[in-house]
Amino acid sequence: MTADHPGPTPSIGERLVAGEGALWGRITTHPFVVAAADGTLDRATFDRWLVEDHFFVLGFRRFLARLVALAPEEPARDVLAGALGPLGDELALFRSEASARGLDLDAEPCPTNLGYTSFLTSSLDDGWPVALTVLYGAERAYFDAWSAVRASADEASPYWRFVDNWSSSAFGEWVGAIDALLGDGAGDRPAAAVRRAFGRVVRFELRFWDAVHAGERW
Repeated sequence: MTADHPGPTPSIGERLVAGEGALWGRITTHPFVVAAADGTLDRATFDRWLVEDHFFVLGFRRFLARLVALAPEEPARDVLAGALGPLGDELALFRSEASARGLDLDAEPCPTNLGYTSFLTSSLDDGWPVALTVLYGAERAYFDAWSAVRASADEASPYWRFVDNWSSSAFGEWVGAIDALLGDGAGDRPAAAVRRAFGRVVRFELRFWDAVHAGERW
């Protein structure tokens, strides 16, 4: 690119990711993610993740439903409401896999998981831009993490259905649609409250991976 043709302006979402620098990079290189990609993730660790993430998705769906109601206009509501159906499919996938593995999905979630889902809910009180940023951060983190897994995994992986769910082109388009909503009326750069909320999502995501990888308990 030349000075006369600097290229497209980064989206609000891309600016938020860039602002987290190395911390964001740790999401895609976390030991859980690396092990899922190279096939060394043990069954017990995956089982812990499955139970914990099922609990998270239940809370995430409630958060998203309330965010739909918070949206300032109908086109934004249409975008967000369209994801509620796929979340039901995700929960069905969790329940089918848990049944096959003999897992108890009603097990007590770990402290980090409870904290993260509570943070989702509390962000709604901070208004539309902040809560939408929290949504973007959580979904973008999963898309980037599972895309990193997909780069090394293949369809023979026992975890492929989960890999494909969060690294597919359809999921990438969903993340892009949220990014576009972030840019509506946001001006040239994200506000301080938005950057702070995004940073908290990143730290929660890393702590969540840590918790399921290490087996966090009360």
